[in-house]
Amino acid sequence: MLAGRYRLEELLAAGGMAQVWRGNDEVLRRQVALKLLHPHLAADASFVTRFRQEAVAAARLAHPGIVAIYDTCTDNGTEAIVMELVIGQTLRQRLDDRTPIDPWQAASLSAQVAEALDAAHQAGLVHRDIKPANILLCRDGRVKVADFGIAKAVSEADLTQPGLMVGTAKYLSPEQVEGKPVDARTDIYSLGIVLYEMLCGRPPFVADSDAATALARLQRDPLRPRQVRPSVPKVLEEIVGRAMARSPQQRYRSASDLRAALLAAGAAPNLEADLTVTTLTTAPPAAAQPAPNTPPAPSEPQSTFRETERSWLVPTLMLVLIAVSLGVAGALLQRSGAGDVLVTVRDAITGPSEGTSAAIAISTAKSFDPFGDNQENDGDAVGVTDADPATTWSTERYDNRDITALKSGVGLVLIGAESSQLLDLTLTSPTNDWSAAFYVATTDPGSFEGWGAPVATMSGIAAGTTTIDLGKTKGQAVLVWITDRGDGTPEPRVTIETASLRGLPT
Repeated sequence: MLAGRYRLEELLAAGGMAQVWRGNDEVLRRQVALKLLHPHLAADASFVTRFRQEAVAAARLAHPGIVAIYDTCTDNGTEAIVMELVIGQTLRQRLDDRTPIDPWQAASLSAQVAEALDAAHQAGLVHRDIKPANILLCRDGRVKVADFGIAKAVSEADLTQPGLMVGTAKYLSPEQVEGKPVDARTDIYSLGIVLYEMLCGRPPFVADSDAATALARLQRDPLRPRQVRPSVPKVLEEIVGRAMARSPQQRYRSASDLRAALLAAGAAPNLEADLTVTTLTTAPPAAAQPAPNTPPAPSEPQSTFRETERSWLVPTLMLVLIAVSLGVAGALLQRSGAGDVLVTVRDAITGPSEGTSAAIAISTAKSFDPFGDNQENDGDAVGVTDADPATTWSTERYDNRDITALKSGVGLVLIGAESSQLLDLTLTSPTNDWSAAFYVATTDPGSFEGWGAPVATMSGIAAGTTTIDLGKTKGQAVLVWITDRGDGTPEPRVTIETASLRGLPT
């Protein structure tokens, strides 16, 4: 019993600073959560001051999306904060069950968190530690932000030591890593990372140590969400990209602006279903009518996924119908002496070929390891060009199948003997269930950034022969950028036996 009224009943969680217990307020007869500072910290006056500041700061925030603070107490050297007890689970627990979260539920959840953060920012508080463990999912569909224990009033003196980095490595903003001043845009960056993880099933930066993970965001940009999971709606990828901009000036100006962008994209202002029940829809739920106080949409609202889908789906269906009709007519009216159909469905859709497709000789093959040691078995790369499956190129061995946990990826560069409109790339490999993105450039750019956007991505590539459509992209160089080394069959690496290009010579 603490302070003669709070009975501790069950330990719920423990962190580096405190324990959280489920308890009962014997005076008001209600269930509460109690955060108890660890004894070795309770003996440190500066930590006690910071701990009490949590209660003072958070108690000023009256918002349904923020866990309420009821009371503080001291009892025989035990420092405690009495809080609202939330029935549900943390977003961290939800992500750890590995079931994919519907992208539009992820967007709606993020919109709710952004609304709560905007209320805190309006009160002069920056959370500084937005992460899945501090986002609580109530059983009734509400979302609450917890643990403003390291938040502080922007106008007040910082109780932490100069240069102390506060936060969790995976979700830190660049300015936190560099020890620079923080503001509301710091929380926006961290929320962008949380949204990225919900969309992709993993955070954007993971390394062997917390320090390496934190520093990674200063050295490179992460893979775009659609490179990791192609089903992510493009409009959500764009929102994540802006929220996670390295420079605070390039991010959304406020959490309210981020929320408005999510709602304009198609996110619902409230979760319409429990996140433990996942329905993998391909379009956003119908947006509810905005509340009177809903922030206005950005001045240049982006098209919703439904609108972009409609813009290509209807013309494509028309082309298919026309193509089938022309193909049937060609089959009836235009046959050669041998009975070959001269008009095909492909011709009807794309028009007659501008030239005859032909194999494009590969003059150069080399490994590409810009984020590693540039020693990815480069001497073996030429083996993929001789059509002999016995001469192969392989990546190094990776204990973690997700190569991006160590670096952005590793690649194989193929350079054709001439520039052409590249139709497709065919690879043979004994490796099973690997993933890669495919890029085309006019010449070998030398840097990863120089390749631009991928023309195709594939995941779960099975062992055997795979053909990748390069979409008639004009160029001479092709990058096979490997991000997942597969299931380890037959080895924990990706092996490519042969590679060939086909195109329309220019």
